[in-house]
Amino acid sequence: MNHYLYKQFYRNKAYLIALVFLLAAGLMAIYTGKKFLDRNEDIIAKSGNFQKESIARNVKFHKDDLGLILYYVKFNLVNETPKLAALNIGMRDLNPSIQGVTIRNLEEQRYNSDFYNPANAAVGNFDFSFVLIFLFPLVIIAFCYNLISEEEEKGTWKLLSVQSGHLGRFLNAKIIIRGIAVSLIYLLLIIIATLWIRIPLDKFYILFILSGWLYILFWFVLCRWIILFRKSSAQNALILLIAWVAMNFIIPMGCNLLIQKSYPVQESLKAVMEQREGYHNKWDEPKKPTMEKFYKVYPQYRKFTVEENDTFTWTWYYAMQHMGDAEASQSALLYREKMDKRNRAAVFLGYFLPNIHTQLTESRLAQTGMDNHLQYSAALQKFHEGKRLFSYPLIFSGQNAESVNWATQTVDHFAKPEKLNMLQLFLPYLIIIVLLLLFSQNKYRKLC
Repeated sequence: MNHYLYKQFYRNKAYLIALVFLLAAGLMAIYTGKKFLDRNEDIIAKSGNFQKESIARNVKFHKDDLGLILYYVKFNLVNETPKLAALNIGMRDLNPSIQGVTIRNLEEQRYNSDFYNPANAAVGNFDFSFVLIFLFPLVIIAFCYNLISEEEEKGTWKLLSVQSGHLGRFLNAKIIIRGIAVSLIYLLLIIIATLWIRIPLDKFYILFILSGWLYILFWFVLCRWIILFRKSSAQNALILLIAWVAMNFIIPMGCNLLIQKSYPVQESLKAVMEQREGYHNKWDEPKKPTMEKFYKVYPQYRKFTVEENDTFTWTWYYAMQHMGDAEASQSALLYREKMDKRNRAAVFLGYFLPNIHTQLTESRLAQTGMDNHLQYSAALQKFHEGKRLFSYPLIFSGQNAESVNWATQTVDHFAKPEKLNMLQLFLPYLIIIVLLLLFSQNKYRKLC
């Protein structure tokens, strides 16, 4: 019987065309990810050369004024992009993997990329995760929606019930054959991506592969449950398509609106405005209050005094710049807290929707999600602080360009692999799959 079912499946041209379509879509998605990774690596390489050239050019023209050199020079911090990011681009197209900052105010520079979309609402990319989450289920639905109803509509179901002593096994065999076919396409795409992009087979990649396969398994189990209700082919197809649309569009969009309303984000723009106002207002204010606030934060610089009648000093200028950041710090903190709350709300929603859970899990494993962005943002703040504290004593004491070993001022890198919680990763899949199997068990017994 199983041999006959295999032949029946693979002789169906429509099924083979669907598998070829899935393979082609997956290959295009892998190509998209490869191009993204290549472009990203090229930008990072060019940024390193640009930083060297910028330093050399400014040192050449302003060698006696270190404060002016460091006014212009940008120091780059790279958010390292693992090869796995090619399969899940996530938010890396909205939030660049490298950012350059001067030792001046940070908040305005930090939100240069976020200014256009402060909510960071990524529409999505045609990457491998997109194909997995949106296209694989459609093919699975096309393979499974009429496994029972087609036989009933043709009038062969009663004949099968006489010839086969166990219709439940007959149904499971048909589902398993389709599951093997889809899994083989998935595995083939993974192998191609591994060889083409040279993704290391580490624990992150293995978990990435397993999460994707569990998502595929979820859709087969869901289809099995639906078709066991013994509805017509049209009804089965409609129910499964409604489930696909609801899971991928209606529920996520509705929840996204609710999350945005619960955690409105205006703080990135507010932080920029507060920083600008805080900085520009200092030009018209007495110097002493600004310096006292600065000395309170950095008492080690109190020896670098500024007189009220001084026309311009770098000590006062950079203190004024930092105070602009200080006045925007509360809004910046609220922004990061709200983005973290939005992310946690999305994670909670993913416990009930495998598609969202898969997207968030794979973006976390590929270090392309909101978690990584917030960690990089915190690292950028520490990086900027380090550059300022290194530069301030040299600038304030009137040193020239020769006081700095510019060869050591290279591009820095940030890398922080995600901490993995296996229970949090796999439990949502297992709970939903087991529940669907339990729900369908009673109807399955009747079928047997």
